[in-house]
Amino acid sequence: KISLRMLVNQHLYVHGANIAKPRHVGQIDPYCDVVGEIKKAYNEAARLCDMHYGKHPQMKVVTNNSAEAVDVPVLFAYVPSHLHHMFFEIFKNSMRATVEKSGEGEMRDLEVMVSKSEADITIRLSDFGGGISRSQMGNLFKYMFTTAGRVDKAHADAVRGSSTPPLAGLGYGLPVSRLYARYFQGDLDISSMDGVGTDC
Repeated sequence: KISLRMLVNQHLYVHGANIAKPRHVGQIDPYCDVVGEIKKAYNEAARLCDMHYGKHPQMKVVTNNSAEAVDVPVLFAYVPSHLHHMFFEIFKNSMRATVEKSGEGEMRDLEVMVSKSEADITIRLSDFGGGISRSQMGNLFKYMFTTAGRVDKAHADAVRGSSTPPLAGLGYGLPVSRLYARYFQGDLDISSMDGVGTDC
């Protein structure tokens, strides 16, 4: 489905009535700003988190561009909507876990590290939302699995047309995000320390 949507949209942006942004080649931005997309996805997830909890964790971003120069923004050719989808889903998970772990106490910031080398761009999001037990790690990329309670309740709320979109619990955010990452030969991995937090 991702391939079909990518091909159809690319054709429409290049040859159809859809107008691509000036520097884009169809959907592809030759100079996609990684940190810019991270901030957009964070802001969107933060608004949704506020709707559910009335608060959200702050974010710290650190970049390292060893391929060009330390102070040069991390840019590469990519589809911004794919990046946005992945970041948005991961931020939602991290925000929910962080807010619920903090309770009424101090809420730790989300920490994002973006690194560009000669060969790769690597992005790490670290939260302090309590982590995931080792027994659940093998289920994280299974469709319909969620650590946020019952999947059927989240689906029922979505079908009923609730005015507030679900923050988590639908059971397909991580599997679909990994598909997007792998579409252009990337990947999405999760490492967790139960009781502390998760790196993605």
